[in-house]
Amino acid sequence: MFWVPDEDHPPFGRIEVDPYLCIGCQKCTSKGPDGAFLDGCPWDAIEMVPTDDWEGLHGITLPDLPPAPPAG
Repeated sequence: MFWVPDEDHPPFGRIEVDPYLCIGCQKCTSKGPDGAFLDGCPWDAIEMVPTDDWEGLHGITLPDLPPAPPAG
């Protein structure tokens, strides 16, 4: 998780999450800029649901391990 400043509209920006490093801790939905605490994502940009529920809804089973990072 890292802060990406909006160069056209400072001091605003966005939080980027590396999908290869995400462990589902939800820190990206609770830590705001300058140490502010957010009670969930104020824009409903992310919703964490139990894996079993998501798999059942979509009819697939997710792998236990994340995909390997791209070669580079």
